[in-house]
Amino acid sequence: MSRKIKRPSLPESLPLINFMEVFDPEEPYIEQAEIADCVITLSDTRLIEFKGVRFRNVQFDQLTINNAYFKDVEFIKCECINAELTETSLKQVSFNQCRLNGMLFTDSFLEDVSFTDCIMHLSSVGFSKVKSVLFDQCKLNEMDFLECSLKQTRFESCDLNQATFSHTSLKNIDLSSSDFDALAVSINDIKGAIVNESQAFGFLEMLHLKIKD
Repeated sequence: MSRKIKRPSLPESLPLINFMEVFDPEEPYIEQAEIADCVITLSDTRLIEFKGVRFRNVQFDQLTINNAYFKDVEFIKCECINAELTETSLKQVSFNQCRLNGMLFTDSFLEDVSFTDCIMHLSSVGFSKVKSVLFDQCKLNEMDFLECSLKQTRFESCDLNQATFSHTSLKNIDLSSSDFDALAVSINDIKGAIVNESQAFGFLEMLHLKIKD
């Protein structure tokens, strides 16, 4: 049974800062702050840390970061289209009503992360470790879960159509409340997944079984 996901530990009110005025590339560390209603460009940035930060209505432009660390961070109505996060750690992070189309979490570690009402078409968590992560009412069309480790991960009322789970075990992963016409997944990887009756009939076709009345 999946344990309860830990939410970001943040106060209701945080000091509002101007990111571009306070951010120092030589010491890329932001703590206990709210950043709102702006455009942030972070291209080819390494070793950046955010702790206790709330991003509200922020558009991230050309976001490519490596070896970053996010702890107790909240994204509300933000846009991170085609962003790239490589070898990045996210712990107790939430994304709420965000546009994350084409966002790549590659070779990363996600723990206690929630995505709620987010659009994530063509996004990827390829080659990442995903533990205690919730996808709730998200559009995950053609999302890539290539060679992931999914532990205590939940999909609740998501659109998973044409998502890819190549070399990713879905054992004990509950897909029953989500919708999809097709998934890219092997017989071995779908073993042990939790599905509803109509989904089960679809997977029977993968086995080329004929059901006789």
